[in-house]
Amino acid sequence: MTKIRKAAVLACSFALGLGTVVTAQLPTAVRPMLVSDGHTRIADPKLDGGGAEATFHLAPAGAQLSARADVYGASGLVKTVWTGALSGTDAPTTVAWDGTDASGNFVDTGDYMLRVGANGGAGPVMNLPVSVVRIGVTEIEFQDSGTADNEWQMVYFKKNTQDGVFFATPAIHEYVNVKSGLEVSDLDLNDGTPRPAVAAHTATDEPVMDGFNYATDRYNYPVAYVAGSATRLEVTLGDGGTSASGAAMPSGYPVAGFDLRLVADFPVGTDFASGPITPGAAIAFDGPPTPRAVGRSQIDVSWRFEYAPSGSGAWSPVLGSSDTSHRLYTLLDAPKFKAGASGTQYVGPWVEVAENFASWGDQIGVDTSTSDGVVETFVKGFFGQNSGIPTAIEGVKYDTTVLGGDGGANHYFSAGSKNMDLSALLNAHAKGQFVNCSDCMGATTTGLSMLGVANIRPIRLGPMTLKAIWGIGSPAYTTTLWGFAHSFSYHHIVTRTNGIDVIDTCMQLDEDGTPGSIPGLPGWNVDRPWDGPDGYNFLSASNDVSKSLEQLPGLF
Repeated sequence: MTKIRKAAVLACSFALGLGTVVTAQLPTAVRPMLVSDGHTRIADPKLDGGGAEATFHLAPAGAQLSARADVYGASGLVKTVWTGALSGTDAPTTVAWDGTDASGNFVDTGDYMLRVGANGGAGPVMNLPVSVVRIGVTEIEFQDSGTADNEWQMVYFKKNTQDGVFFATPAIHEYVNVKSGLEVSDLDLNDGTPRPAVAAHTATDEPVMDGFNYATDRYNYPVAYVAGSATRLEVTLGDGGTSASGAAMPSGYPVAGFDLRLVADFPVGTDFASGPITPGAAIAFDGPPTPRAVGRSQIDVSWRFEYAPSGSGAWSPVLGSSDTSHRLYTLLDAPKFKAGASGTQYVGPWVEVAENFASWGDQIGVDTSTSDGVVETFVKGFFGQNSGIPTAIEGVKYDTTVLGGDGGANHYFSAGSKNMDLSALLNAHAKGQFVNCSDCMGATTTGLSMLGVANIRPIRLGPMTLKAIWGIGSPAYTTTLWGFAHSFSYHHIVTRTNGIDVIDTCMQLDEDGTPGSIPGLPGWNVDRPWDGPDGYNFLSASNDVSKSLEQLPGLF
């Protein structure tokens, strides 16, 4: 029996030997292996463009696999994010998870597993851990850079429609985006979706309102800096979020074994990266420099986050970002007000004054990086008409009976107190469309001083027998200002050189060579010399006019 078996085995072996070409060289089954090419370890799906990604490939070259990628949490399967066929000869495959469950709701913070494996059977499995966190910016404060005093709050001159009511932007945090009322968290709405960023507040004559009250939980106010200054920002991070069920949830970080940091990206200038962060932390950093010209600009920031194994310095991006945009006004220097002035209206420059000037600068095109350019732009913008700007500020007209006025009275300037009711003038000329020289002088001195022009002072001129002039808001030159007479009992203008050169936004002088007659050639009074053949004294009046310096007007 043993011999028979032995013979059979020999015969079988012989037969296999004869059939080698048919059977022995057939390929054996290839065992597929999944290989990770990298994945997102820490994710905040609520950032714009946030979520997690995983890249992987199949090996070896001849392997084939019908595969799927699923996300699992503490309660089991969260969502299937991909199915497909893999081949060992294919380029790596990338799958993405947007951080939502099968119902489309954002998942809570915590630990999850992205599992890639065979679809519907045994085979290779690759488990990739993902920690979901909630990170974001809730408050931003602009600060002085270093030891310089170069940043100021700004002032709105009215609340709703009432002029003379002032509101200074907050001293802490020009940008705030936090919960209010019954809301659960600062970073999220009560349905678990991310709270939208607050747009820059572009109204110039009133703050952000919540009905008849000032808004305190969501605003984005403009900020003022000296032109050419370095900016400095202090950013406050949110602490926690809201789940899709409306419950409070933790931030989910620090993640054991990893550091997180904040990165600020600017369109121009140097980007900034913080040290390791914690929920609710305040982080100060230097931002981009401001423009060197006086006017308005914008600071756009893309807030990103990165993670790295603790202490390694090998940073990888948390996918997505949150972006904020901020309105910036630049000044020639620190705002200047009358000595001893007190009140909210003196905290910093008024938004509408800065915005008017910025608008004039855009249209006139003068270089406003110098005090001369600032004065020229202000005078031409305030008077308008012959500068490319069609009307005078707020559409005002010189107060003469010819134009329908009441004969030259002050409407916005108080001769006794030396105060200027600038808020009423800017509030759609609330005290009437007509202005006189004192009104224009008061608005010019306070406006230029707010913008940081130094040594601005009013001048009171004595009686003047006028030559041809063009008054603000008037249609052309005239030699019959009052219809029956052509003179001033007194006239107010402005100087920044103690009367050597003068500024007048109330009227233009005639530079056609015959200043006593019309039609006339427009002549701007932008630091015009007082004396000489082209001086203010000669071109404005046929008599020798006396002048005396006065104190800087205040604001009501």
